[in-house]
Amino acid sequence: MLNSESRETFLVAMGHRLGISARDIFTEDRPGGLSQAQACNEMMICIWSQVWATKGSGVTGHPGYPDADFLPVLLGKADAGDARSHLRNAIESALLAVREAGDGGAAPQRD
Repeated sequence: MLNSESRETFLVAMGHRLGISARDIFTEDRPGGLSQAQACNEMMICIWSQVWATKGSGVTGHPGYPDADFLPVLLGKADAGDARSHLRNAIESALLAVREAGDGGAAPQRD
């Protein structure tokens, strides 16, 4: 997915879903929630760096990750905050967004 024309749609949808997860974590006040929310935030930062790198503009001090390193970095951040389920949901949501877009364009986001 990262080396396709749907790359940007996939990354934006994944970042959006992680943002929703972080919001939900804060509103539910669950045990370990702060660590999970922080992990979601760290993953979003990685994703937005990838989005900027995809656009060719880069982020000051961080040009994005090589595609082969991107998922391991996200998994590491998710595992550090016990947030792997949030990452899995974000990936599934992003794949759905790409499929709905069909042509690689932006798909409507669903919460």
